[in-house]
Amino acid sequence: MTQSPNPTPGHLAGFKEYLTAHDSHSVFDDALASGALWNFHAHPGRVVTARLTGVEAYDVMLTPADGEPESLRKHDIHFLYPAEQTAAVAKLVKPDPAVAGLGLDPTVFHRERQFVKNKTLYSLMQERTVIFITLRDGALIRGLITDFSRYDIHVSMKGGVAVTLLRHSLHDIRDKEGRCYLKSVQERRKDWKKSSVFVTATE
Repeated sequence: MTQSPNPTPGHLAGFKEYLTAHDSHSVFDDALASGALWNFHAHPGRVVTARLTGVEAYDVMLTPADGEPESLRKHDIHFLYPAEQTAAVAKLVKPDPAVAGLGLDPTVFHRERQFVKNKTLYSLMQERTVIFITLRDGALIRGLITDFSRYDIHVSMKGGVAVTLLRHSLHDIRDKEGRCYLKSVQERRKDWKKSSVFVTATE
């Protein structure tokens, strides 16, 4: 009697292909190529408006329209967006006083960071789930995930206003029901398996 083959494990449709195409891309590549002024929200509570004129492994070089260039550590940057969107972003990104009051420092070491699984981000993106992301500086960003890589998460807020947050600055991520999507919670819940893009095992 011929033995039936093992069932194919469940998977997220298109997930591997997405990572192959996007995982190594960084928003700093986009900012550098644009030649435009961007706003860099950085520790401690600074907003630097400048052109990105150099990218190294751990640092970026920022050149303001007026003033001297400065080198900034990547892990000091929380989120960024083109400077032409300054007014729109200011209306939409709100502070979370409780998190801001913690005075959290940048996470230099991986063990200090909060993580979100790629499977989680992919399923939230594909299902267009409205999410609330809180960063370590207390910034609260509400919107839809439109793209992500190993370095950053792109979010479209109300009116299509786009910002990009750095994954090392993540503090919390939830949906409007308050469900948490941090890796520490999703290792148990595995909500991506409830996604419409999750393909169940077949014989």
